[in-house]
Amino acid sequence: MRRITQLTNLLFVAFLASACIPIATPTPAATALVSLPTSAEKYHSLDTPTTIEEIDTILAAVNSSDKQKLTNLFSYTTIACKTVNALGGPPPCREGEAEGTLVEVLPILGPEGTYLWKDEISNWPGLDVVGLYAVYEVSESAYSDENFPKGNYGMILVGEENDLNVVLQVTDAGIVRLDYPTSLDEILERDAERVILAPKE
Repeated sequence: MRRITQLTNLLFVAFLASACIPIATPTPAATALVSLPTSAEKYHSLDTPTTIEEIDTILAAVNSSDKQKLTNLFSYTTIACKTVNALGGPPPCREGEAEGTLVEVLPILGPEGTYLWKDEISNWPGLDVVGLYAVYEVSESAYSDENFPKGNYGMILVGEENDLNVVLQVTDAGIVRLDYPTSLDEILERDAERVILAPKE
C-alpha cells in the first residue's frame, strides 16, 4: 500500500512539472510574416475582367508573360527623327539615318522622354509586374503632344519593384505609350476623367 502511495505521489509531481513547461508561442517575427498582406490582397490580379475588350485583351497578354503577344498590341507612332534631341522632343536619328527619316516608335514617359523603336523591339526586356492597381478613362488635361500621344484609357500596373510601376496608355488601336510614374497615388487624381477599376482599399 505504501508503494502504491509513493507511485501515486511521483505521478502527481510529474504532472505538476509538465504543467509548468511553457507552451511554444509564435515569435513576433513569425507573427509579422503571417500577417503581411500578399500582393493579391493589395492589388487586383492581372486576370481581373473590366468588361472593356481592349483592356481585357491587353491584361491577358500581360498575364501570359509572353513578350511577343504583348508587343503585338503596341501601336507605334511614326515620327521624323532629329539629329539634335531635346528633352520631350522627337526621337534622335540613329547612325546612318538622315534628319527627317520617318521612324516607327513607341513613346515612353519617365523622368525623361524616350522611345522604343519598332525594329529594335526584340531587345526590350518586357514588363515585370505583379498586379493591377487601377484602370481609368484618361482626362483631356492629361499630358500629351504629337510625340507622346495619350490613350483613351490608362492601366496602372504594379511592378515587382516600386520603380518599375508602369501605366499603359491604351486606345482602340492598342498600347500607344508607356509611362513610368514616380507615385501611384497621384495618377488618378491628376489624369483620370473617370475611374473604371478603383484601387483596392
